Amino acid sequence: MPSFNPNKIRKAVEEFTPRRPEKFQELIAAKDVIIELRRKRASYRSIADLLTRHCLPTCKTSVGLFCHKILGETVRPYRRPKHQQPPAVEVPAREEASPATAPLAAASPPADSNAIETPQPRARGPRIAQVRMLKPQPQTT
Repeated sequence: MPSFNPNKIRKAVEEFTPRRPEKFQELIAAKDVIIELRRKRASYRSIADLLTRHCLPTCKTSVGLFCHKILGETVRPYRRPKHQQPPAVEVPAREEASPATAPLAAASPPADSNAIETPQPRARGPRIAQVRMLKPQPQTT
């Protein structure tokens, strides 16, 4: 087995090239051009079109990533348009009967058993049908 030679290793390290090219290697050559176009408020798409027309094929996504990672531009988050929602209605929380409030619960008038209960308005969430409140449909045969 050959012995370790540090000079051969240093020479191999100097000649080493990665198997895949460095990210944005082509765009780094056009860095000054991209900086100037961004100062003039050019979009990523227009920069990509200009570079493609001048023998540097690229896409708007690559230009955008280059600007964010290499040039340090801030990433603006995508904002969804706000939907007009009716104002939320406060629904009081149900209180469980405790020994201290038991006399108060007994003093309240009894609910009419024939009256249809009206559901309380809900602020958010899915609307689920209450089957027990539906009127029966006549079945046809």
